[in-house]
Amino acid sequence: MRRFLPLLVLAVLALAYGGYRVYDARKPYEWSGTVEARVITVGSRTGGRIKEILVHEGEHVEAGKPLVQLEPGDLDAQRLGAQGALDQVKATLEKVKSGARPEEIEEAKARATTAAAALQEARAGSRNEEVAAANARLVGAQVLVDKAQLDADRSHKLFDSGAISQAEVDVTDSALRGAKAQRDAQKQVLDQLQNGVRHEQIAQASARAQEAQASSRLVQAGSRVEDIRGAEGAVLAAQGRLASIQVLIDELTIKAPRAALVETLDLRPGDILGPNAAAATLLEDDQLYVRIYVPETRIGRIKIGEEVPVTVDSFPGKTFAGVVEHINVVGEYSPRNLQTADERADQVFATRVGLREGKDTLRAGMAAFIQVPK
Repeated sequence: MRRFLPLLVLAVLALAYGGYRVYDARKPYEWSGTVEARVITVGSRTGGRIKEILVHEGEHVEAGKPLVQLEPGDLDAQRLGAQGALDQVKATLEKVKSGARPEEIEEAKARATTAAAALQEARAGSRNEEVAAANARLVGAQVLVDKAQLDADRSHKLFDSGAISQAEVDVTDSALRGAKAQRDAQKQVLDQLQNGVRHEQIAQASARAQEAQASSRLVQAGSRVEDIRGAEGAVLAAQGRLASIQVLIDELTIKAPRAALVETLDLRPGDILGPNAAAATLLEDDQLYVRIYVPETRIGRIKIGEEVPVTVDSFPGKTFAGVVEHINVVGEYSPRNLQTADERADQVFATRVGLREGKDTLRAGMAAFIQVPK
């Protein structure tokens, strides 16, 4: 028996090695990874003072759920000002497109007619009736001069005889000078009527007539195309200003873009939140996945769309269904979470395995293991 003992030991070892080889050949490949969730960082482009916190950490929220409310500050006043400016430029645009009112057109025509009549009157000169009337007034003024002359001569004779005083003589002399002045003035009026309107006055009347006619045509023609386009541009600019202010007002309410879990929300009413600063972190817990690193020598063992079981230490003996969703096309050096130094020296390909089960029990950060049959 002692002679056969070494042979027996060798046989046992051979059987054990053979059994291990069979077991190792049937043992599936296993790669470790970490459960991860897509993270959403929400904030506000407006920023401002926190008015109200509407959710708390750990709460599940639906898409569009308000999370944080900011104080509006002067944004409401800015919106009112922008709305008023928009209404004003809209009214201007409507006025430009509508053109002149009928009353304005009639008024412009009347001004043109009046200016044309004034030009004709200037060119025609004085009427015969006006000249005759001026001549008659001149004759009447000359009669007054003759009478005043007689009165003055008589007063001088009476003064020489001592019948009247010097003051009475001065009165008659003053009356004579006044009568002569009135006669000379009537003579100038008659000369002016007989000579007609000056050339300069006719030129001025002609210019005013042309200006009135041009204004009438301009009113009737309506607004220029350039003026309408300018008014339309002003309306668009005012609409843009109002829309930008409305966007800032909408940003006062920070909402959840998708259904998610509120992971962190470290704010209190009264805090100041800067523009584009992070207000809360959300986890899309309905989109959990496991990121693993497959060695280059084993990359051919998996393919996109393949179903693989996923296990975690927190739930021993339980598997969760997963599907290979993505395999990086560029390799990288092994991360530190691989088990051995030899494995960490290999080149690996990051692979994402989407979880189809365990979305209510699994948590981001758990260690997970993927098994693929050989």
